[in-house]
Amino acid sequence: MARSGSLGLDVEILRRLNSDRLVRVLEDAPGAKDLIIDGDLMKMLDRIAGATLLRKHGVEKMYRLERLPPPIQSSQRVYIVRPALVTMKYVADHVHENKQSHPEIQAHVVIIPRTTTWVTNLLEEEGLFGIVTLHEFTPDFIPLDDDLLSLEMNNFFRDAFLEGDFSGCVSIARAVHTLEGLYGRIPNVVAHGRAAKAVLNALDVIREQGTPSKSHHTAEIGHLFVFDRDADYVTPLLSQVTYEGALDEYFGIHAGVVEFPVEVVGQDASRKVPLNSKDTIYDNIRNRHFAGVSSYLITRAREVKGKRDQAQNMTTAQMKDFVVNELRTLQALQKTLQLHLSACEEITRRMRRDFETQLQTEHGLVTGVISSGDAQNFLKDCIARMLPLASNLRLFCLYSVTQDGYSRRDFEAISTELLSAHGYKHLITLHNLRQLGLISYSDSTLNIVSGSGASSSGQLQERLAQVTSLLPKKGSGWRAACKRLRLIPNSDVPVDLHNPSHMCYVFNGAYTPAIPKIVGDVLQGQNNASLADTLKILPGTSVLCSPPSGSTVIPRVALVLVLGGITFAEVAAFRLLALTSSTRILLASTNTTTGTDMISSVAQN
Repeated sequence: MARSGSLGLDVEILRRLNSDRLVRVLEDAPGAKDLIIDGDLMKMLDRIAGATLLRKHGVEKMYRLERLPPPIQSSQRVYIVRPALVTMKYVADHVHENKQSHPEIQAHVVIIPRTTTWVTNLLEEEGLFGIVTLHEFTPDFIPLDDDLLSLEMNNFFRDAFLEGDFSGCVSIARAVHTLEGLYGRIPNVVAHGRAAKAVLNALDVIREQGTPSKSHHTAEIGHLFVFDRDADYVTPLLSQVTYEGALDEYFGIHAGVVEFPVEVVGQDASRKVPLNSKDTIYDNIRNRHFAGVSSYLITRAREVKGKRDQAQNMTTAQMKDFVVNELRTLQALQKTLQLHLSACEEITRRMRRDFETQLQTEHGLVTGVISSGDAQNFLKDCIARMLPLASNLRLFCLYSVTQDGYSRRDFEAISTELLSAHGYKHLITLHNLRQLGLISYSDSTLNIVSGSGASSSGQLQERLAQVTSLLPKKGSGWRAACKRLRLIPNSDVPVDLHNPSHMCYVFNGAYTPAIPKIVGDVLQGQNNASLADTLKILPGTSVLCSPPSGSTVIPRVALVLVLGGITFAEVAAFRLLALTSSTRILLASTNTTTGTDMISSVAQN
């Protein structure tokens, strides 16, 4: 399934705005300079400004921030970092060491997205206040494609939903305000969740403080949807089966770039490849079900080979025309086809032997066709085989969410096996997952181990009880929400995975991602009263705003913002929705994510 056509909105202007803003920051340190970049920001900055632009504005050398300072090449050093404690301590140590050997060197620190009080206090404690010059750089949405925007705020999920730090919502609100400055104020708003409400509150404040932006123009975006990630945990926990989702699961996609390993590229070093609609082959396979990608690539490869074989029977004039107009294109297509075929082969090779059983278990938990005993036995088997922690925790959490929690006895038993396999430090991980609502249990009599060998197990049970006693003990009510939103398709209606017409194809027809489903219902005309009643069953509060009836013509363009990360399964579902609803959908998020990313962000290191 190919992606829908151009949105008609020039999102590339956002790249230029970000680039100009970064250049202004760099020009605050005029002259030659070394650039030292936080490793988490390198791909994002590469999206905003390439090496050529940076060198044009005085950057001579670029380094990744590490514990030890790099060699000094210029009289100025510019650090671009996020406000993290360890990162700022590295910067302070660098400055101290550099000042000892080169007293004349000047240090500038650019904080993304903004500086904080504790950063200033840390510099004061280090004796660097007045020596280090602080700057801020707050990027707007970064276009990963013409229908996908990201702020690359990879820590937002942990910061907001686990630690309760919603300060990042201000940066998100500023980014939305920039979009409204470009395309007009969005008349219809649907928001759900704590972070979503914080973003709208911050957006209201920014609107009041700033000058009206394009208020006299007709809005080019008709709907704004803002959802917290915890509105639908099931989607990231399920294994992704679209091609783009599989790339993210097995290789990782960061800032719209995948790094293919040597097994895929067939060279001595890995290769970074940007993924977007400019690559016509990738644009045609990115949203396809993984099972149909290889056959499509093989068919296209045969077509290319056939065209090249035709050249053997060409006249000299035809051959010259072929070389000038077609050969280079065919060679590029052949390389791209071979790259993605190799990627498919490597993904298939990396898939676990029991991947089909894994999918059946996951989809059975969602649809309710698998017994709880069979699902728990499979989970215990995965733990016993020492599969990666994030993989085991994804299934552990998926069971909890879809079954509205464990019995306390089952929770204690499986938790004990998890901790025995992966280490007792992950008591903190379990605590974090329970705070997030990814794990819950219902009260029942606690199974106390007795007997001659029960002392160590009893101590573990006691420690688990201390952690769990502080947390809520009710399930999430997911099953009722699932039924109300009609997220489980009718099993009697077959789903065509290769020519899909329903969004559930992204999970083999077993489940429809909740956020695209809600957006689709609204775009089909669901009224606010019915929508508000529906959203009540999801965790968090809702905000619904709409202009008076008949006051203006609403454009068939929607901006969907997911706070805490959007998966490529959801992206594929939204692209199908855009095709079937004749609506242009612009997707935005704090970052792109997978279930493994989400779990790892809150796991104890």
